[in-house]
Amino acid sequence: MTTNQQELKNDPYRLAIVAAERLRAALAIHGLAIPSLRGSHPARDVPFVELGGCSAEAAEALASVLEKAAER
Repeated sequence: MTTNQQELKNDPYRLAIVAAERLRAALAIHGLAIPSLRGSHPARDVPFVELGGCSAEAAEALASVLEKAAER
């Protein structure tokens, strides 16, 4: 484990930000976006990502992607 990975593991806020960025990138692969997606301050020292709201169209598209992934 590199120093950066160790630092990240010990910083729940930064870990939440990285997780949100990773999710944003994964959604973008499918042409999806959740504008209010963001890393947030930890809840009881657990990294916390706020998904927030999105359009009904984005929610339907996300549901479709997840359903297809579950079929595999």
